Amino acid sequence: MTARNRHDETSKVSPTLAARMRSWGVPFLSCSEDGHVGQDVCERDDWVSQLCATPMVADAARKGIREWSQQSDPAPLRVVEGFWLVPVPRRSRRGMESLAVAVFLTDRFAGSDGFDAIIDEAGLTPSRVRRELKAMVPIPESEVSRIGDIIRAIDDDWQTRQRAQLDVEHVGKQLAESYEEMNLLYTIIQQMTDVQQPERFIRIACRELLATLPYAWIGVQFSRSDAVISTLSGRFVRAGESASSWESIRRLVRLVMRRTKAGEPWVIESSVSRENAIFESLGRAVLVQPLSRNGEVVGVMVAGDKQGRDTEASSIDMKLLGATAQHVSIFLDNAALYSDLNAMFVGTLEALTASIDAKDPYTCGHSLRVAHLTRQLAEAAEYEPDEVGTARIAGLVHDVGKIGVPEQVLSKPGKLNEEEFAWIRRHPEIGHRILKDIPKFTAILPGVLYHHERWDGKGYPEGLSGTEIPPVARMIALADAFDAMSSTRTYRKAMTRSDVLSEIERCAGSQFDPQLAALFLQLDLGEFDRLLAEHRNMQADGSEFAA
Repeated sequence: MTARNRHDETSKVSPTLAARMRSWGVPFLSCSEDGHVGQDVCERDDWVSQLCATPMVADAARKGIREWSQQSDPAPLRVVEGFWLVPVPRRSRRGMESLAVAVFLTDRFAGSDGFDAIIDEAGLTPSRVRRELKAMVPIPESEVSRIGDIIRAIDDDWQTRQRAQLDVEHVGKQLAESYEEMNLLYTIIQQMTDVQQPERFIRIACRELLATLPYAWIGVQFSRSDAVISTLSGRFVRAGESASSWESIRRLVRLVMRRTKAGEPWVIESSVSRENAIFESLGRAVLVQPLSRNGEVVGVMVAGDKQGRDTEASSIDMKLLGATAQHVSIFLDNAALYSDLNAMFVGTLEALTASIDAKDPYTCGHSLRVAHLTRQLAEAAEYEPDEVGTARIAGLVHDVGKIGVPEQVLSKPGKLNEEEFAWIRRHPEIGHRILKDIPKFTAILPGVLYHHERWDGKGYPEGLSGTEIPPVARMIALADAFDAMSSTRTYRKAMTRSDVLSEIERCAGSQFDPQLAALFLQLDLGEFDRLLAEHRNMQADGSEFAA
């Protein structure tokens, strides 16, 4: 409720007081500062109301208003003998804002000189008025001021309670709005740590904001700038429903983004601006908040089509959208930083594993291909995105332990003897020892240590079987074997694709997890084939492998 609304509510005389006084024959007239005299507050069409509507009473009321506005303690005004107007002012810190006027008919009215004139103006008969006055027991003339003071005191008390009630309602509304804002921002902040899934965070932010603001939909459009992480570049993430097609909404939001300046939120009201008429299908009132990085607009958060009877954008709407956009911008900075650090981290691992693969010219690109297949298999098994990332890293470093295996063993062209094969069997444990003290590598270690275990328990280093083998290790075992069979080695040529897939199918339930093997046989191997061809060309050129 606005301050003006609160003033309008408290400008009225107490309905209870007005009704009770009216039952005693004391009506209240509503009057304004400019001298306008309104109707009886109780709006009863009877003889008293007819008297109050006469020109004589209206002229006296206008005169009284001019005098009362200059008085700190306005006194009753006599229209004629026995007919009094008693002001009941509405006051604030700025002075008198409005007033009501109580009409007192005393025991002297019926015998006054002005009685006949007022009765005549009202179109009433003297006999009827005298009869009505006698029935209602008129106020004694000497009691006008005292009873007027009592009425003002009662009304002041009512006004004080009314203001207090309105203040409580106003504070309650502010608290509710503050709670909504805090709850919204708390929920968003809770999700800000998940920088590995930026689109999920943006979708949650839109959904939470939509639950708070009265709009049909909330959307975030990202530019294709280098300042936007690749997973969000050019994307339009949204929540809610729209009467228009999402494709048309997206085109318009892109246009909005081009017109938006960093640090300058704006409101689109297509009905009041010819320039913005093109945005009509975005809804009645549309809020736009820029998302910026280093002074560049990298996206916009848009609240479209305000719902309800009040279709104008409010400051509360803009405040909540702005606060959310600010947190989204912070998240984008963190996500970009994480993306850069992750790219550097993965690049370092790829360089490390490439140097290990390079010890054997026949294993060029092996670790990178195993990482790719492991990621595909984890996605097919419907792992969470962070688990898919962990599986890929585990596949990338699964052979890191070979750094501790003599190079002559790794590059031996013929069959390995027992001692040489013992060296090969040690590489999972060597890799585990190398990586075990690296922070955040706990989830990766099982894939490194157990990727040569078999479903039937005949693998190494510990002879685990079935579900005793960690899932990531079972996925790497499949990817590792598939790549090995698909590649030419010193002791044999690469197998055909059909033979490799047949071997995977044949060994499901003995060497491989049967459920994972079934998923593996459904994978799209197009990217694997591209990587394999690229690495074969590098081998043919004699170039050094660089991941």
